Amino acid sequence: MDPGLPRRLQLRQGLVWLAAAQGDPYAALLRGLDTDPRDHWQALTRRPLFRSATGDWVTATHSVAEEVRHASALRACPLLDAGDGADDVPWRDADTARHAERSWDRVLDRHTGEVDLVAVAHEAAVGTLARAWALDALAERRLRSAVDRSRGALDAPFYPQSPAGTRRIAQGLIDVRDAVPARAPAGLLVAAAGIPMATDLLVNAVAAGTGPDDAEAATRWKSLAARPERAERVVCETLRLAPPVQLHAAVARTACTVAGQRIEAGERVVTVLGAANRDPRVFTHPDRFDPDRPAGELAGVLLPGSGRHSALAFAVTVARQGLLRLAARRPSPVPGHVPFRRAAAPVSRSLVAYRVTVA
Repeated sequence: MDPGLPRRLQLRQGLVWLAAAQGDPYAALLRGLDTDPRDHWQALTRRPLFRSATGDWVTATHSVAEEVRHASALRACPLLDAGDGADDVPWRDADTARHAERSWDRVLDRHTGEVDLVAVAHEAAVGTLARAWALDALAERRLRSAVDRSRGALDAPFYPQSPAGTRRIAQGLIDVRDAVPARAPAGLLVAAAGIPMATDLLVNAVAAGTGPDDAEAATRWKSLAARPERAERVVCETLRLAPPVQLHAAVARTACTVAGQRIEAGERVVTVLGAANRDPRVFTHPDRFDPDRPAGELAGVLLPGSGRHSALAFAVTVARQGLLRLAARRPSPVPGHVPFRRAAAPVSRSLVAYRVTVA
């Protein structure tokens, strides 16, 4: 590793912490000390486009996020800083839903009673990709181990990880690349980003739909079991309310103007998806989990990048099939279990564990 890297990481972390201490709401989001980011989101929405002391331009407003998405001078940054340039390659496996269904069945047959849904969903996502790529049991274990080591790769471009964490992520991405079959398009992206996104999307969907009202949660599971087509709405609403990617960046190819602010070439514009997708000017009752909200609102959900890249397509399919397989089992939170999120993870905000009882 570059001998100067630990020092640079420390300096970057120090800049974020200093800016947060001085009241910069975006820096406070990156620092990640707060379990509920909504106070920082609200502070960011007071200005359409905010210049953070970290150097990034930041928006938490839906209309400005749309302007950023359509600006020809801005190029969406890849989800992974891994040099594969494959974010725009679509996921092409037409049998993904079938692979996911079988993988979920296999996993749920082994896990009943009290389980960690994060671990279960992760296992199902890895199994789906292993089936799509026709990996044997040994290759599947290698893939799972490599993806585990690369955890944090989505967060590192926004918040510097520790030197040890950076080394682990870098080696994990190398190991993932080695585990991907040569014939698999965008394989690194789908494995290193798609698997954690699928895990978080499924867990976030279950967590959002199982609140303190047991009767309401039971009704939702019953409705999903009776009407499988509702899974699409549940996933879409989760992408709005609790997306697996909370921040997405674009970089200016040339100088341009966004929301009345001049963006110089090379500067980065960050959209806070978690906040922009709760803009009350676009979404009624924005803090409520409501898969039955009008179709026009669901169509307005902002997605990372183009919203068509392979990692997201894979994640949506795995999460949708997981919800359908879980519907009959009606998972319910374990009483007394308090879930908490990973540190230094402003993009994913992944739950470390989410314990549920599965029938």
